[in-house]
Amino acid sequence: MSAEDDPQSPRIVVVSGGKVGLGSTTFAVNLAAACAAHGSRIVLLDADLYRADVASHCGLSESVTLADVLLGRRGIHEALQLGPGGIQVIAGSRTAEARNACSDRALTRVLRQIQTLGRHADLLLIDTGNGPTEPTIRLWQAADEVLLVTTPDAVAVMDTYATIKTLLTRSAVRSPLRLVVNHAESDAMAADVHRRIDQSCRRFLGLSLPIAGWAPEDEAAFAAARLGTPLVLTQPTSPLARAIDELAATLVEPPVQTVADRYLPAAPRQAA
Repeated sequence: MSAEDDPQSPRIVVVSGGKVGLGSTTFAVNLAAACAAHGSRIVLLDADLYRADVASHCGLSESVTLADVLLGRRGIHEALQLGPGGIQVIAGSRTAEARNACSDRALTRVLRQIQTLGRHADLLLIDTGNGPTEPTIRLWQAADEVLLVTTPDAVAVMDTYATIKTLLTRSAVRSPLRLVVNHAESDAMAADVHRRIDQSCRRFLGLSLPIAGWAPEDEAAFAAARLGTPLVLTQPTSPLARAIDELAATLVEPPVQTVADRYLPAAPRQAA
C-alpha cells in the first residue's frame, strides 16, 4: 500500500548514504528541522541498524527505539519523542537484537504502522544509514522519494554508484531518486560529482539521476550534533543551514520564506 492509498499516510522521503562518513545523518537531522521550520509536521525515523545516532544528534534518549517496534513490544506511535525544532523522532537501535528482529514479517508490520503516522506528520524522513541492507531495500521500495547523499571523495563517488547499481538490481529503485552532494566546496564541484555519477548511471544502468542540491562542509554542524541541536536552529544564516533550507523548501508545500530569512532584518524599502 502506498502513501496515496491512505489519507492518514505521510509522504515518505528516505535519506541514504553510499558509505559511512558522508554526513548523511547530520544532513537528515538538519533537513528535518528545516522542513519543520517551514511549518510542516515532521517525523524523523532512524532506521540505521548499525550506527543509529539520530537520537544523540537530537539530544534524546534511546529508552524506546525502532527495535521495540520491530519486536512488537511497542507500537510506532509509542516510540515518538518530541525533538528539537518541533520535529518528532523515532530513535534507532544499533544492537544485534534489533538486527536479528528485522525479519521480512517485522519490516512489513513496521511499514504498515508507518502508514498511520499521518495523524502526526505531513512528511516522514527516514535515515537508513549507509549501504544496501535489507531494511534499506524495503524502505527504498516504500518511499515516495529517495535522497542519496555522497561527497566529492573518489571512494564515496564509487560507493554511491555501487549502491545504486545494487539496489537497482534488487528492484528497490521504484521512486524518484535524487543526489545530494555533501561537503562540496562550490557549485562547480558539486556539479562535477553529479556529472560523473549521472553519466555512469545513464551509460550502464539506463537511469537518470537528478541532483537535489549540495551542501558545504561545516565543522559547526558536528559540534551542534554533539550538543543535540541541529545547526539550522543554532546558526540559521550559515552557508550549510541555507543550503539545507533550500532543499527543505522543495520538499514542503506551500513554499514559504526560508529559515535564514526569518532571522535576518528586512531590507529597507526603496523610494518610489
